[in-house]
Amino acid sequence: MSLSPPTVSSDDTTRRHERTRLELVSQWYDSRHGLNREIIKRAAAHIVSRAHGKRALELGSANGVMTEELAARFPHLDVVEAAPRYAQHARGLLPPRGRVYHCLFEEFQPKCRYHTIVMSWILEHVADPRDLLTRARDWLAPRGEIHLVVPNAESLHRRVGLAMGLLPRLNHLNESDIAIGHRRVYTWQTLSDHIAAAGLRLVEMQGLLLKPLPNALMESYPPDLRAAFFELSSLAPRLCSEIYAVCHHPNHAHTSHTPDRLR
Repeated sequence: MSLSPPTVSSDDTTRRHERTRLELVSQWYDSRHGLNREIIKRAAAHIVSRAHGKRALELGSANGVMTEELAARFPHLDVVEAAPRYAQHARGLLPPRGRVYHCLFEEFQPKCRYHTIVMSWILEHVADPRDLLTRARDWLAPRGEIHLVVPNAESLHRRVGLAMGLLPRLNHLNESDIAIGHRRVYTWQTLSDHIAAAGLRLVEMQGLLLKPLPNALMESYPPDLRAAFFELSSLAPRLCSEIYAVCHHPNHAHTSHTPDRLR
């Protein structure tokens, strides 16, 4: 009697492809140095400054720059990471009560609800960001918050690239975007739309870095000059290189962090 080969569903094929894709990126991408590290540290400072509760979830740890900051704040920090080398590194950073879930976001099944969920530089990578936000909404504890960081398509340095003819349009994915696995870049409007489509309430949005030039040129500046561009972010938030947003479950009680803080 002959045996038929096992049926492979389209979902299985898609997830296998996604794991391969993430593993390839993890072989070369390293956020522990240069301007990327400084931006992640600035985002972490924003998150930690307003975080509450003891349980946090980070979706995607990469080299662990954000993970390390969150682990110092939360006694219970869980991480979801599909790339094996990133997942292994995260295990060495977590507090005793933390756990690394080595799986895709689409496969994650939480064992508790979280006071803080962090998706820093994640939504631009996933196939369906609205679905991920919708699922994350149901992982929140009462009064919990989701913190998002995404690249800004309308940033000053992209506008410079457009003016120089280096980009055909602001939301074009350049070689760097494609290499790192970006599927999109965000505008303030598209991020707001995705948050609303997921049934979440946007309560704060701001820029992180007013970056006039690409990373390599910015890294040639003295540290105090780079720090000045971080401080200037509040003057022109919609021109910043990254968008930072905080959102709540729609049943979240009203707090002092109201939409008039969107800048």
